[in-house]
Formats: sequence, structure tokens, C-alpha cells
Amino acid sequence: MKHLFSRLGCLLAAAALASACGDDNNNGGGGGNVVNVDPSMTESAISNVFSSAAADSTIQMAAGTYHFTNSLNLATKNNITVKGAAKDTTILDWSGQLAGADGLVQSIAPGQTVKTIFQDFSIRDTIGDGIKVTGANGLHVVRVGVSWPTRATHGGYGIYPVQSKSVLVENCTVDGASDTGIYVGQSDGIVVRNNVLTNNVAGIEIENSFNADVTGNDSHDNTVGFLVFDLPNLPQVGGHNVRVYNNTFTDNNHPNFGDPSGTVARVPAGTGGAVMANSKVEIFGNTFSGNTTAGFAVISCFTGVDPSPSGECTSNAQYSPLPGNIWVHDNTFTNNGTDPLAHNAMGHPSFDLAGLLATGFPPGPGDPGWLDGHVADVLWDGVVIFGSGVNPYSICAQNNTDPTFHFANLHLVSVFSGTPLNEALTNDQTEFNCMPQGFPLPAVPVPTF
Repeated sequence: MKHLFSRLGCLLAAAALASACGDDNNNGGGGGNVVNVDPSMTESAISNVFSSAAADSTIQMAAGTYHFTNSLNLATKNNITVKGAAKDTTILDWSGQLAGADGLVQSIAPGQTVKTIFQDFSIRDTIGDGIKVTGANGLHVVRVGVSWPTRATHGGYGIYPVQSKSVLVENCTVDGASDTGIYVGQSDGIVVRNNVLTNNVAGIEIENSFNADVTGNDSHDNTVGFLVFDLPNLPQVGGHNVRVYNNTFTDNNHPNFGDPSGTVARVPAGTGGAVMANSKVEIFGNTFSGNTTAGFAVISCFTGVDPSPSGECTSNAQYSPLPGNIWVHDNTFTNNGTDPLAHNAMGHPSFDLAGLLATGFPPGPGDPGWLDGHVADVLWDGVVIFGSGVNPYSICAQNNTDPTFHFANLHLVSVFSGTPLNEALTNDQTEFNCMPQGFPLPAVPVPTF
């Protein structure tokens, strides 16, 4: 049974939206000290400009294509702006990269207060991540593109802030990340808005973070539109107060090409979105359409990471492996969950959940299982280790629209014990038609620069 539990634990784990308010966030930054850079300069000279940038300065990159063979490391002085002429005309190209794990990197030591702005340029073909920033206290990434148009093996993350505070990522595009297009991890005070994510494994991921708003994004043709995950063995755990609202998550059916050893590789193609082991998450006003495996799912760490009751999910006393206080309301679901096997290859880690969900279709007319010919729009794994009643963790779904909307409790503990999924799952939404205490959640203040 443990082997089955482990395999089933592989669960879910058009144009850029123009936003006037997004452009009001003082994209100038920097200050009076402007250092001009152009493509005729040597890589060594440009690298020196970045590594020696002064506080309150702007690195102004002219239009053109810049070629790099190593990572570009930015100084950790306060209030530096890195600015191109425009996203489509200032191109930083790492297709010939020979050294360095990532593209543009800023690593800020703990205890510093450093604000940084990146704007109006594109990054292409890095070995690893496009932009990676650690330890910022005020980070604005605006009108930046990241893609891998010629590199056979794509980097993991497009835009990757971690261990940071006051993060704003807006009006950006990421195409082709082998893990996540826009990932914000172990951070606090996050706004991710009005971005376009395509052909990534995960479009957007908020991981082990507090106080995040994800809004106005167009996440389509990825493996999964978005993830809100909390993992047990990171320096910051207990992700909470996350709002995902007014986004579109459509046609996220790209075959999963993530590192097979990573958690995101377990997410099946055709997933609109998923929440794992977070508390106080509000999902509303979104459109989920054309995701062939499932519209949206809420799962525990025991399903997504480690089935052992004495294993990874319980190794950190500060970590809660169970999701709680999740409110999914006023979303539109259309044509999701029609064929979980359509885009998932047998033998890949992502196939396990897809295969499981496929067994929920009734084997014959009148038999129990998925209703109306599709996987339920909102899924809960139903894993309970404490509490009593039908819905002890306040997993709530209200006012969601679909001509055939359904909520399903998968009762995976019963499935792990041998009950067929189509017999174990229940579609009775009565106890889940609720709003958790303390909702609606407050808006996250938009960082200013």
C-alpha cells in the first residue's frame, strides 16, 4: 500500500494584459547616476558595470542583442535599476553560456535592506534561471521577458525571487521554463499581476510564502496554470494568506517536461491549478477552461510529497501537512477534466495522478463515479489525520459556475486501502458549500518604488 500511496502521491501536486495601475508604480528608480551600456562593449566590461553598480544608480542598456557566456552578477547596493530600451528590443542572450548556473543574478546577504528594479528587456536561453534574486527587500520586475527559443534543455525558472519581501512582478512574459515561469518562494508581501505565462511546466507558483496576491494573469498552454504549495523542509514554512483572483487558466495541457526528481514533475498535464498544505487561500473570479485533467485541486503533503506518517511531511514541527481554510468561489469552469490521459505519457511521474483520475469514470451506465462525463471541477483529496466531521479543515466551494459544476471529495485514504476511486469519491457538496471564518482575505498592499 505504501508503494501505491507513493505513486498516487504524484498528485498535482492573448496578449499581455495592459494595466494602467501597473505602470503607475514609478518605474524610474535608480537615481542621478546613470551608466550606459551598449552591445558593442565586451562582456567583461558589461559584467564590471553590473558587479560594481553604486547605490541609487541606473544601468541603462541600449537596444540590441547582448551575448553572454557567464552569469551576470548585480551588486547588492540599495536602489539599483537595470533598464533596457524595451522588452522586444533589448535582448540579453545566453545561448552561448559556458559557465554560471543562471542569467542575471543578485544575491543579497541577510539583514540588508536592498531594493532593486528590473525593467524593459528580455532574457533568452540561460542554462538555468532567467532572473534570480535572493534576499531583496523591495523587488520590482516589470515588462521583462524570459524564454528559451534555441536551447534544447530549458532552465528551471524564468523569474525567481526567493527569501524576499515586498515583491512586485507585473507585465512580464515567460515561455518555456522547465519548472515555473514566475516563482516566488519563502517570501512575504507579494503581488504577481498582469503577466502572460506560456509553455512552462507551471505558469505561476507561490511557495512557502505569506501574503500574496496573484491577479490579472493569463496562464495558458502550460502543464499547470498555477500552484500554491508549502513544502516541509525549507527555511520558511506555513504558507498562508494567498489570493488568486481574476486570472485565466486555460488549455494548460502541455506535456510535463520538468526534472523527474522534482515535485513539479508529478503534476499531470491538463491541470488548471492546485493548492497544497497552505492555509487561508482564496481562489475567486478566475476562468478555468479546457484543462483536460482537472480544473482545480486541494491536496495535503501526504498526497503530494510523502505518504509516510513518520516521514518528510511530519519531519518539521513547525510545518502543517494539511490544507485548511480554502475558499474557492465565484470562478467559471468550462470543459475541464474531460480526458486525464490525453497529454500524460505512461512511465512519466505525472502519469500517476492522471491514471488515477481516469479510473473515476463510471465503468458502466448507472455506476458511481464522475458525473456528467468529466472530472469534478474542484477536487479535495479528503486526507484527514485529525478533526471530526465531513469537512474538518474548512475546504469550501461556493457560487462557481459550470453547466455541470461538481465538487468531489476523493477519499484517497480509502483508495490507498484498495477501494476503486469511482466507488470512493463523493460528489455531495452540501457540507462544502461554506465560507471559512475570517474571509474574505485582505488585499496585499502593492509595493511602491
